[in-house]
Amino acid sequence: MASQRFEELFTKHGAASFDKQIYLDAMLGKSGWAFDLASGVLAFRRPHEGDLQLNAQVLGTESEDSHTWLWGWANASGIPEALLRLANELKAFGAAADVPELTTPELPITPQVNPQRITMVACGVLRAGCTFRAEYPRGAVHLLIKDPRYKRSVMRPIQRILRIFPMFLSDHFVTDQRAAFISYLRFYHLDVREDDHRVVAASSRAPRTLAGVSAPQQLVAEFDAHNRLIALR
Repeated sequence: MASQRFEELFTKHGAASFDKQIYLDAMLGKSGWAFDLASGVLAFRRPHEGDLQLNAQVLGTESEDSHTWLWGWANASGIPEALLRLANELKAFGAAADVPELTTPELPITPQVNPQRITMVACGVLRAGCTFRAEYPRGAVHLLIKDPRYKRSVMRPIQRILRIFPMFLSDHFVTDQRAAFISYLRFYHLDVREDDHRVVAASSRAPRTLAGVSAPQQLVAEFDAHNRLIALR
């Protein structure tokens, strides 16, 4: 079982972090990659574009053999200290906020606490651009990308939320879907209004139509008494 505080962090940051990964996957396509542990450079070779090189930090590793997650700062395999700066920041945050999942050196992988959920929390708490799972035989190292050269551009957040949030819910169990939705709206700096079982979001930066007039941008979500999403339009 996950701690209550970890679940709260996942509810707060999960949808936005999921969105970031969808964006990265769409941008990279079938790009090849290479990671240099000495320099911390994660390089992507894109078939029809120039190579993309980004600075990355090590969060931790997952093992298919032991079925565990090991934080980078607890790994004895010689990870350069410079590549553990953000993992150590997250550990300090976890200690201050009483989140055992962020301070326990090694964790068993469970449906509630697993590499995907851990890295999604890390991406949100540390305000990173995205994370990347670098596979190797029988495991993977999870990297955090917080490099100003990596930029996201979302021109129509309402339409993106309408598509991404149901995908997020289908892939991840969320105790309080309403709270997760509101946090996701605020990630995109939308205006939020709550009314009983309904949440309305509006964009103050609505794109213009071909006629030059601002098109209304509003999203309405309805939730049941248990804060589960029942309609999104």
